[in-house]
Amino acid sequence: MKKPIFILVLVLSLALFVSCGGSSKDEPDSDVTPATDDEPVTDDEPATDDEPATDDEPATDDEPATDDEPATDDEPATDDEPATDDEPVTDDEPATDDDPEEPEPVSLHPYVGKYHDDWGMRHVISNDKWYQSGYGDASIFEITRIDTDNNVIIAHNAATNQWNAGLWSKFDIVFYEENTYYCQVAFNAESEEAAVNVPSAAHEDPTDLTDSCGGSPWSMLFKEFDESIDKDDTKIVAWATGYENYIPGGSVDEGWQTPDKALGAAVGDSYDIVCLGSGGEITMTFSKPITNGEGADFAVFENSAIDGFWELAKVSVSSDGEHFFTFDNFYLGANPVGAFGTHDWQLIHGLATQFMQGKGTLFDLDELKTIDDDDLDIDAITHVKITDIIGDGSVLDTMGNKIYDPYPTTGSAGFDLDAIGVINQSAL
Repeated sequence: MKKPIFILVLVLSLALFVSCGGSSKDEPDSDVTPATDDEPVTDDEPATDDEPATDDEPATDDEPATDDEPATDDEPATDDEPATDDEPVTDDEPATDDDPEEPEPVSLHPYVGKYHDDWGMRHVISNDKWYQSGYGDASIFEITRIDTDNNVIIAHNAATNQWNAGLWSKFDIVFYEENTYYCQVAFNAESEEAAVNVPSAAHEDPTDLTDSCGGSPWSMLFKEFDESIDKDDTKIVAWATGYENYIPGGSVDEGWQTPDKALGAAVGDSYDIVCLGSGGEITMTFSKPITNGEGADFAVFENSAIDGFWELAKVSVSSDGEHFFTFDNFYLGANPVGAFGTHDWQLIHGLATQFMQGKGTLFDLDELKTIDDDDLDIDAITHVKITDIIGDGSVLDTMGNKIYDPYPTTGSAGFDLDAIGVINQSAL
């Protein structure tokens, strides 16, 4: 019995020894710092391996899109493709820039036109000017007021006028039996208001028209229009035989730069022409000089195939090929003409041309007889120069008014010269 008791005591002693002293094998060395609440395990076993990415590898790599790619930072509708910032209608395709509203057309007053009076004076009235010529230098009156109810025009005398420059005028107008009469009741008023206050001439009774304009008769105005001639008219006795200084302008293809096609008789179609291009020119020559005879002396033919689609040019003449003199020209329209637009031939004077293909605009050298220059002999014109008008209003007429014609055009822009026919020719 003693031996089992001994063994039991020995087992109990060993158990007591293990529970009290054996724990020293599990204690860390004094050199090893245990993990505490103040010093995380990032020293012994860094969180980059075992621990979450909240310390060493921020959630911008491992965490969900709420942190890494929030809609408010990377792809917000308000930053990358907002209609108000990147492609707003008001910036990229605003109606006010790309598609501006067309301005309201300017209306013409009822006195617009070209006239001559019964005293031999020539008158051209546009929307804002009244041009007079016939005695001495031409005069221009700059219209500032128009009273169509009382048929009164108030105008400032241009500074270049030979008489009463810089003063003010008042014109009374009356329509009687389909005729137009005028009386310049004031010509040297000190101011616009002073001109307005000048009493109008009596014209209630038609007999007043004989002596109520300052004791003189009212002047009758006869309206004029440019005339044409047919290419087959027997009045045409010759055609241009040569050309010089063909200088094509802009927007004309090489296939239309064919000056030889302007020689000889007019063909009257759309193709047998030379195209001048925008602002271009050509000078035509003749076997015998053009002379100043009775009526019109020569005619310029263009190729318009559409009524009202008039491409315009200025016409100048020379007796020596060096000094050129341009016919007075007047454009009485007031509105731009689009690329395929038309305009009224009755508002075009002294320009080539406002007639359909096969019809030439007539020019009378007698209109140049008042030019006092030894370099011009209207009985021996050897050269006729045709200069295209750029139709955007940048070219001005004799009065200083803008000239419009179809603009812009491309490929065959500008005046298309078919031919120049001679009516009065020197026998030499």
